[in-house]
Amino acid sequence: MNIFKQFYRSLYSPKDIASFRTQGIWKTIAYLLILSIVTSIPTIYYLNKGMNDGIHTLASTMEEDVPDFRIEDNSLHSELKEPKVINKEDLTIIIDSTGTYNEKNISSSGNTVALLQKEFVIVTAGQAQSFEYSYFGNITATKSDLTDLAQYFDSIIPMLTAIMAVVFFIFLAASKVIEAFILAIFGTFFARILGKGITYKETWKITVYSMTIPTLFFFIMDSLETNVPNGSLLSWFITIFIVFLSIKEIETKTPIKE
Repeated sequence: MNIFKQFYRSLYSPKDIASFRTQGIWKTIAYLLILSIVTSIPTIYYLNKGMNDGIHTLASTMEEDVPDFRIEDNSLHSELKEPKVINKEDLTIIIDSTGTYNEKNISSSGNTVALLQKEFVIVTAGQAQSFEYSYFGNITATKSDLTDLAQYFDSIIPMLTAIMAVVFFIFLAASKVIEAFILAIFGTFFARILGKGITYKETWKITVYSMTIPTLFFFIMDSLETNVPNGSLLSWFITIFIVFLSIKEIETKTPIKE
């Protein structure tokens, strides 16, 4: 049976999942990589879209709407008497040389790039990261320099997102492997209780295919940008439940009477 048929059968048939335990280990590993690819698609798509839109907006806004400024002696200098806040559809840019803003009062904002008096702050998905200008040494930079830098990053977005996608996929695949190893422990416990004579290796294969339903469910939720409370726990619970149903389908060998 090919991998795509196995994917389909794993959505509804614990008996088929149980039968996959006899196949080669490399086919199961390949299936796990496919699950990792499915899981990563929505995140990589929105990561690419967010970076592309954000950096493109930043580059054009820096050139057209941001007033002149310079960073010198580890501080932001401008002729502004009050902070300049530029709201775009998917990005907010703050230029503040007055000291009005800090990381705390912009950390709840949406996607934001803020050049503040002593630091610059990037906010994405409600998470703020701040960097003091002093971290980079006693630099001197102007609006023109930062505009050129933003335009440069805008031109290499495809390469940046490709690198980030590869790194993200590697970490995701590794986490899937670890998850399968941990959940397979529950499978060996079920096998012992139910009196099924299967090895840990076979249980691990069953566990990998039992991850199909939660993988597809969270693929749909992530594609719709819908947050699922306690998603990891829900995924583990569903997988463990399917592992139990699959192991239950395995025939118990009847001892031969002498």
